[in-house]
Amino acid sequence: SGAYTVHMADELEDYFNEVAHGRPVGFVGSPKWKPPTDVYETPEEIVVHMDVAGVRPEAFTVEYAEGVLTIAGERPPRGEGKRHYHAMEVQVGPFERRLRLPVPVDPTSLRATYDQGFLEVRLTKLPQRLSGPHTVKVT
Repeated sequence: SGAYTVHMADELEDYFNEVAHGRPVGFVGSPKWKPPTDVYETPEEIVVHMDVAGVRPEAFTVEYAEGVLTIAGERPPRGEGKRHYHAMEVQVGPFERRLRLPVPVDPTSLRATYDQGFLEVRLTKLPQRLSGPHTVKVT
């Protein structure tokens, strides 16, 4: 079964107990606001899907280093002048998500596209290294 559940964790140490194949996935804490983010795995890729409307593509920073994918940027406030708010749920200002990826990926495969308010980041998985004891026939 290729499917597994990704939890959002605010601290690197706060891994979930049971993930398929024992692979930890964790978000690293940040004081900035956090756009809703999905992380899923296909047979070939790790895909990160972020709901972050109202940001210009050039305002994003997407980088991968040492197992952590960092997506940051800033959403500008809308409109001018002083406002009397009755509700304020749309967060503005700087945002950041830092995600420790659950599997080895190829850093050079990093791709990011922004379409209709969603940022999509893709990284190609590297083949899992063989783990545990194995035997070989002598020839």
